[in-house]
Order: sequence, then C-alpha cells, then structure tokens
Amino acid sequence: MTPDQEPVRLQYWPPSRTVDAPDPWPDSYEFDSVEDAVAFAMTQSPADRELAWLRDSEGNILKLPQIRRLWELRAAG
Repeated sequence: MTPDQEPVRLQYWPPSRTVDAPDPWPDSYEFDSVEDAVAFAMTQSPADRELAWLRDSEGNILKLPQIRRLWELRAAG
C-alpha cells in the first residue's frame, strides 16, 4: 500500500459488484491520506462500511477487512 500521506480515493460499491468489474469506478471521495479516508469510512453516519473500498493513485485497493484493521490500529495507538 502507498505511504500514508499520498492521495487516496474512498468509494462505495454495491455488494453485488466487484472491484475489477469492467464498469467505470463510481464517484469517489478524495482524501490526502489513507488515515483520513479510513477515519471517514469508519465514522460517517449513516455508515456503509461494508461497501467501502479505498484505492490509491497506483490502483492498490483496500476492502473492509483492511480498512477495519487500520482503524483498529489507529485506535490502539
């Protein structure tokens, strides 16, 4: 994954779609860091955490288990 301070996009897709579907990506929320995007995904209301995916500028993708792990590490630190 990219260093924490590089731009990332937070996106929400219906559970019936996959990240590598040929369709274009839906509109995204853009953040300056992974930490900011993770905090938004885990604290927004109403939360669609199970649909949240983070994508960095290199195309790397984090799904809910990885997002949740980063959130838990942040809270523990």
